[in-house]
Amino acid sequence: MKTKGVVDEVKLISLGTRKDITELIVKSGEDKILIYVCPKPFQEEMGISFSKGDEIAVTGSKVKQEASDVILAREMVKGTDTLQFRDDKGKPVWDWRTGK
Repeated sequence: MKTKGVVDEVKLISLGTRKDITELIVKSGEDKILIYVCPKPFQEEMGISFSKGDEIAVTGSKVKQEASDVILAREMVKGTDTLQFRDDKGKPVWDWRTGK
């Protein structure tokens, strides 16, 4: 699925054994969308950051996480950058154990 919007909030959440997954809450019109991006170490290694007010476009998979719909980001466009987080099959491009 594809969506675009403006970053409203940036959080670090626990997911499985990792305690450092970047979650974005994005406003698209009146809707708030939860997007799981990647572990913080991978984000730092790639030199990317997210801030409230950033305009982004996301391609990913919609999944259920407890009672909420969440998008697992595969690709994101932020400004002139296209960022890749998962391959075409949805497999993360980082190492789950190291987060890089």
